[in-house]
Amino acid sequence: MIGACITAIAVVLLWIDWLPLGVPGQWVWLRRAAAVLPSLAAAVAVGAAIGAGVLVLALVRSGGQPTRRIAAVLLAAILVASLLAAVGLTASDPGLWASGALAIISDTSMGYYGQALSLSGVSDAFSYHSARVASSRVPDRVRTHPPGPIIFFYMLRQWLEYAPGVIDWGETALARRGISPAQFHGIARGLTQAPISRRDVALAVPIAFILSVLGAAVVLPAYGIGTVAFDRRTGLMAALLAGTVPSLLHFVPSIDGIGAVLALTYLWLWMLAVRRGEVWLYTLAALGATVMLLWSFGYAILLVLAVIMAIPVWGQTYPDEMSRHLRGVACGILVFATVHQLLSSGLEYNILIALPASVAVHRQVLAAAGRSYWLWLPMNLYDFLLFMGPALATMSVAAICNGLKQQRWLALPQGLVIGLLVIVALLLLSGSTRGEVGRIWVFLMPLAALPVAYYVARLSDSRFVWVGAALIGLQVCFTIVLHATLVPVYPF
Repeated sequence: MIGACITAIAVVLLWIDWLPLGVPGQWVWLRRAAAVLPSLAAAVAVGAAIGAGVLVLALVRSGGQPTRRIAAVLLAAILVASLLAAVGLTASDPGLWASGALAIISDTSMGYYGQALSLSGVSDAFSYHSARVASSRVPDRVRTHPPGPIIFFYMLRQWLEYAPGVIDWGETALARRGISPAQFHGIARGLTQAPISRRDVALAVPIAFILSVLGAAVVLPAYGIGTVAFDRRTGLMAALLAGTVPSLLHFVPSIDGIGAVLALTYLWLWMLAVRRGEVWLYTLAALGATVMLLWSFGYAILLVLAVIMAIPVWGQTYPDEMSRHLRGVACGILVFATVHQLLSSGLEYNILIALPASVAVHRQVLAAAGRSYWLWLPMNLYDFLLFMGPALATMSVAAICNGLKQQRWLALPQGLVIGLLVIVALLLLSGSTRGEVGRIWVFLMPLAALPVAYYVARLSDSRFVWVGAALIGLQVCFTIVLHATLVPVYPF
């Protein structure tokens, strides 16, 4: 009830423009000039997503654990529901494909696409990384990130360029909104220093669509984490909640949704390794960490979470089993170091140089923006909770406090939640991000939802269905209002 009341208040304040959405003069979320309401197709898609969620809740209401086969089928239904919700919301915005494509092209909002156009091959993204970080002519977002996003845009563009009909589809999508390819090309050229052709501009439209829906795959690692920490019933609930996070569904297109998938996949693999103690799982986790850190240096904070989470589990491990964990950790570190040594010697990419250099640039960018540390200390936490969804955030705070107080969780989930609280506190106190937290920290939101998933999964049959359905409905309603009133992305 408290979460529902807070959501209702937030919706009203958001609609009448009374809700604080940043700090004037430092960073604010841009409001729409006119509200965008869901189209019929969007309403059907979002309704189908909610229906799929209620169906999953109804099928696992008995309290027993679903079999692996049933869980796989239900997880597939949740994935489709999450994709429908993402596509439905983006389809309701008539200007999203144009603004989203421009945001991808723009040096100010992203900049990766323009840098990808200059590559002659994937190796260039690595070998010239230090030069990009040092150059003041390269977009700030590129300078503060590892080569992963540039490689992604390069490979995606290469694939789409030779896919039949894609360019025509992009130009047709623009023409339906009354924008000629020549006019759109002229606007795009003013947003980037890269040599953008009409072909590149047309390709940016389907790329914007792909980026908008890929984040929906976060339900897969969310299920895995919930299952490893608790059980399959909790995992399904965690997947449902992850797929309805407003930040994930609204702030598109961006690289943060894909980043959340990569970051949580690494954490899923690590939790499996800590639970089972098998060397090959630690090796997979090391490879997952490598991919994660090629996407964003900010995800290095999850390495701290991983260690904190593992300590209580390792503390309860028998000495003979602990030796397997030590071998696994050693093997994982060796694989991680070997991969980066190969990148350093073969492609001239040294993470020990790239990481501190990018962090230094990030600090310069924040200093130039003039964002106050003390002002953003509470505002960052507020922004995180708001765009996680008021109902889910309220239940998350209550579930975490109750779970830690009563100590009902086993070592693995307890370590995970404690680690989450520690790294959120570290991120807030470090002041490493001031503004935009509601979009950037989206990878932490499914983790914060995990105690809620466990709480709901423990309810009796009827309460499980109704509480779960109400929570999902509140999340989706808030997302719709958020999408109607705030501009998802803007290219300036």
